Amino acid sequence: MTTKKFLMTALTGLSLFVPASAVTVDTDSLGAALNGWRKNRTASYSIDNHSYLTHKPTVTPNAGGGIFVSTRVEHKPRFGKKLTSYIELNYSADGALQSAQIRVMSGDMRLNSGLISRPALKAPPAAGEAPELDLEPWHSPTTKMVNDLFTSLDTEFAKLSKRDQEGKKDVFSRVFGKGYQSADLAAALRHNTNLLLGYTR
Repeated sequence: MTTKKFLMTALTGLSLFVPASAVTVDTDSLGAALNGWRKNRTASYSIDNHSYLTHKPTVTPNAGGGIFVSTRVEHKPRFGKKLTSYIELNYSADGALQSAQIRVMSGDMRLNSGLISRPALKAPPAAGEAPELDLEPWHSPTTKMVNDLFTSLDTEFAKLSKRDQEGKKDVFSRVFGKGYQSADLAAALRHNTNLLLGYTR
């Protein structure tokens, strides 16, 4: 058996043990929506007069199928420390978002939304019982997860703001810089999250 044929046989055998994932991230379209990828695999753009840098996502196959997607978003202030955030999304093999998390850091400051998991399916009604009324039919599981993700992040911002109000070394302005608010960062992160969700199929 030739070396080439041996390698082809080995690779074919290995492929039988690697779970195939139908879900993919359209990074080309994602980059185009963020003003285009540059040679260093980043996209530079502005939102509400604030400058940001998004790194091309890292996509890792999950052992049981599906993918884990992570991307870095940086706020580039004119003055002060750079603010770095990580958006982490976990998908099943059929493309359903299973969990999401956002981490924010600047210097020794760390904020974490916590892991937001896909809500469990409601059990079907027992025989003879009427189905439970859905009071929010417009909320898909993914929409609810994204809302919960940013509600949790807003809670972390509020804690930081409270520390600032208590006079603890001007924490809020030290982290976000003069003229830059937590709402500005949340808007940029939501924009990136929505694009990632839209271009993952």
